[in-house]
Formats: sequence, C-alpha cells, structure tokens
Amino acid sequence: MKDYILSSGLYLGLLQILLLVFSYVMGVEFSLNEAWSLINAFLPYILLVYFVIKYKKMVGGYVSFKETFSLTIGTLVAGAFIGTFFSILMYNFIAPDFAAMLKQATLDKLFVQMEQLPEDNAMYGVMETLIEQTEAEDIYSPSNQLKAFFYGLLVQIIFSLIIAAFVKKDKPIEISE
Repeated sequence: MKDYILSSGLYLGLLQILLLVFSYVMGVEFSLNEAWSLINAFLPYILLVYFVIKYKKMVGGYVSFKETFSLTIGTLVAGAFIGTFFSILMYNFIAPDFAAMLKQATLDKLFVQMEQLPEDNAMYGVMETLIEQTEAEDIYSPSNQLKAFFYGLLVQIIFSLIIAAFVKKDKPIEISE
C-alpha cells in the first residue's frame, strides 16, 4: 500500500503543479477567477477518489475504513507536499513578479467588495482589517505557504474521513458451524 500511496501522491502533486503552471500561463485575472478556484479546489479530490476506488478494486473490492483513511490522507499529504514545494519555488524564485501581481489583484478585488458595502455594515470593518493584513503580509512567502500546508492538513483529514466513510467496504464475516 505504501508504494500505491507514494505513486498516487506523486500524480496528485503533479496535478497541482500543472494547475499552478496553467494559472501562471493564463494570467492573474484567470488565476483569481471563481470558477477556476473551484476547479483548483475540487479536481485533486476527484482524482483522489479515483485512486481510492482503483485501489479498492485492486485488493478485491474490500477495504477497511482504516486502510481507506490511510490511503487518502497519505496520498493527500504527499501530493500537497509536492504542490507546496513547487509553489514555494514558483512564487519566490521562478516568478516572484507573478506573486506580487496576484497579491495586488487580490487587494483590488477586496477594495471593490469593501466599497460596495455601507460603512455602517459590520462586514465593512472586517474587510478593512483583511485588506490591512493582506497589504502587510507576504502571503506567498515560504513560511506562509508552509503554514498553509500545515493548516490544510486539518481540511485533508476531514476530507479523508468523509471519503473513507463512503468508500470502505468490510469483508463479510463468515460464520462456520
């Protein structure tokens, strides 16, 4: 199972690299497009479900919750590690200007959203704070991307639990007389 996890994680990481490179090639506006963001968020999980179902078929159609969870979390962590490593390279060494443009475009979108709110709206103050934090922070720095990787582990655990609950299929217990 370890080899399967590593190879699946490699494919998942390669997918994340391809998505990032495609975003770069298409430009900043495309990268911040809501539909593209949804594709970036869910496509890796769709591929993960494919890998889990393929593994389940390989082992005869029965896989325990523990095995499924181990497979999903292992694959996600391996893929996320590869994707995070590449994004650190991309945003800090290969194309740091792209990271700066993404940050500015994000700030521009936040300003537009804030301007649409009345000043007495509670969200107005939240948006001001968010804009100030985004301006002050280097959101694509290696340390921030590593933090995002570790915070993302919580989300990956939750998705792994959900996938494992739906995909698992225990062998029936045979009772002999």
